Amino acid sequence: MIKDKPYEIIEIKKLTPSVTSFIFKAKDCTSIDFTPGMFAMLAYKNESTGESIARAFSIANSPPSDQLEFVISLIHGRFTSKLDYAKIGDRYLVSAPYGQFKFDINAGKKFLFLAGGTGIAPFMSMLRYAKQLNSDMDSVMLYSTKYANELIYKEQLEAYARESEFRLIITVTRPQEGDGWKGETGHVNTEMMKREVPDFMERISYICGPPAFVKACKDALLSMGVKSENVKAEMWG
Repeated sequence: MIKDKPYEIIEIKKLTPSVTSFIFKAKDCTSIDFTPGMFAMLAYKNESTGESIARAFSIANSPPSDQLEFVISLIHGRFTSKLDYAKIGDRYLVSAPYGQFKFDINAGKKFLFLAGGTGIAPFMSMLRYAKQLNSDMDSVMLYSTKYANELIYKEQLEAYARESEFRLIITVTRPQEGDGWKGETGHVNTEMMKREVPDFMERISYICGPPAFVKACKDALLSMGVKSENVKAEMWG
């Protein structure tokens, strides 16, 4: 565990029109260990006023590391408005790791990942960790996003699907005329799960995304008879 440790931005990458990846590196270059799925508190301190603003973000990279990647929707909130103008070298304070949304890669060979929007972040940590370990885990992901141009890490996810026992199903809930989307559409629900993941009862399910998405997915799984202990959920609002 680290508390208010200085990190600085070393990379800023725009992933979609509204989502940006920020990679922070520890100033002292020491690594932190964490379990994929956990989050960190990122704090910005105004040196002139002493005001401090903090927010929780899921960690998207694989542990252990002296770097932390966050996938952030820049919604012009009190904290994210600061990141709108962030630049390489800017210093923030990090406290980590936190949370009970922990991925146990040894808990079973079969997993179901349900991701909504920027809720993809902890799953990137899980997938990167599995690749780092050369794991042959059997995993399926249902990834939901509003618009086709808001798909985060689409190319990397598709590469994982080609290279491993990972199956990816992307659904766009608000397809637009002319967006070129030819894949699945609509919200993740019982019908989609039964159709795309017929062996869902054999899998440990992880859910992360906006509150409405998480609730709908969790309710759907429980209604289909999945045991509550096999459903792990994390929500962001």
